[in-house]
Amino acid sequence: MPITVSDVMTPDPMTLALTATVGDAYALMKEHGFRHVPIAEGDLLMGVFSLTDVGHLGARVPEILQMPLHEVMTKNPVTVKPEESVSAAAATMASRKINCLIVCVDNKITGIVTTYDLLDALARRVRDGG
Repeated sequence: MPITVSDVMTPDPMTLALTATVGDAYALMKEHGFRHVPIAEGDLLMGVFSLTDVGHLGARVPEILQMPLHEVMTKNPVTVKPEESVSAAAATMASRKINCLIVCVDNKITGIVTTYDLLDALARRVRDGG
C-alpha cells in the first residue's frame, strides 16, 4: 500500500493571521525550528510564508519586519489532499520547485508536508526494505 501524505505530514500546523508581521513569522519559525508557516483566516488557507521569503525581503531591516504578511506572503499556495501518495506530492514539489505543500480538505488546513518529511519517508522505506 502506498504511503500517503497523511502518513508523513505534520498535522494541525501552527498558523499566523493575515495581519501578523514578517517579524512575527520570523520569530515563530526561529523559535520552533521550521521553515514555512501557513497564513490563515480562521482555519481557511490564505497563503504561506517561508524563511526563504524572510531572507529575500531582508530579515534585519526594521521596516520589513513590520510589514503585514498579507502583503508579502505567497498567495494561492500549492496544496495537496491527505490521501495523495507521497510520490505524487514529491513530484509536485519537484516540478514547482517548492519545499512545502499545505495539506487541505475543502480549503481548510489539516497539515503541512515538507521536503524533509518526504526525505524521511524515503529513508524509512529504504531502511525497512520497502
